Amino acid sequence: MEDLTPKNTLAGLRHRIDREHVQPAPLSKDEYLALPEPDRYAHDDARIEWFGSGFLLTTGDTVEMMRSVNAYLRTSNPLSVGERNVVLDGPANVGKTTMLMRVAREVEMQTSRRTPDYRKQGIVPVCYIEVAPKSTPKMIAAAILDFYGVPAGERRTQRELVNNAVTVMLARRTRLLIVDELQMLRLQGSAGDDAIDTLKSIINNAGCVTVFAGIDLTAKMASRSAEQIMARGELRHLLPFSSASDADRSRWAGLVASFERQMRLFDQTPGGLLEFADPLHALTGGRIGDLRRVLSRAMSIMLDEKPTPDAPEVITEAHVFGAAGAQAVLPQPGTAQRKKAAEGIA
Repeated sequence: MEDLTPKNTLAGLRHRIDREHVQPAPLSKDEYLALPEPDRYAHDDARIEWFGSGFLLTTGDTVEMMRSVNAYLRTSNPLSVGERNVVLDGPANVGKTTMLMRVAREVEMQTSRRTPDYRKQGIVPVCYIEVAPKSTPKMIAAAILDFYGVPAGERRTQRELVNNAVTVMLARRTRLLIVDELQMLRLQGSAGDDAIDTLKSIINNAGCVTVFAGIDLTAKMASRSAEQIMARGELRHLLPFSSASDADRSRWAGLVASFERQMRLFDQTPGGLLEFADPLHALTGGRIGDLRRVLSRAMSIMLDEKPTPDAPEVITEAHVFGAAGAQAVLPQPGTAQRKKAAEGIA
């Protein structure tokens, strides 16, 4: 049975870090058709799951984010106070939380390479919390304690909770604190300032590198305390893919082609999905999360509605627009240039 422990707990985060998504077997179509019916359905399910949540694309944004975190981790001393924050800002569905999980996994893997038995030693290199709506300073500290499974205690004062959170982070040798959904924090007024100041106190005393992530933070972090958080590191904007120029459209086409290769369809012509690059951009707003959602549904519709097992496995206009829930006439995109631009993109 699948472990449904929330990712803002140590057990939940590590379950997601450790989970190995099994790639579907590389069958030929003849081998597929020779399978017993239950095994064919199982193979279809495996392909859909792999496409929907199994494979990970390494984008330029992910690489740069990991380089920043690594640089802070390797050059900062836990006993010093300095600039070691990364603020990841952007709209919904552009891959922020997915990127955070990649960062957490990479930091755990790096720790494993240096200290193979780090988990037996009780070392927790990454703490991940999600900000609850209108969080108070006490709730921020309690969220950190909850991550480690340490009871917060209803009657503890704010100072006690903050001290307890710092003590646990130091004891577990936590180097990276990830704070997701920061937009949920009331970032203006005295309550927001107090919550931000609580985070600053925890970060300073625990000596950790911190990654903040949220929706449209730049516009919301207008208070003096919030500005101090922003000024102590770097701001990274994670934006949807643009279609403003030929270069932008080529990058989007490369992304679509990369997704197509992970579908593992028997009859899909390589580059065939590039016919739908423009409408897919219009339907998803260039958001990578929405693109995966639309294409996952299109793939599911196609596999579920095959009239016979040997029917061609090809994503069509009907599948794409059926998955998106939209009714429109497809434009005629310049697919030849996009195919050429996308060649060789993994």
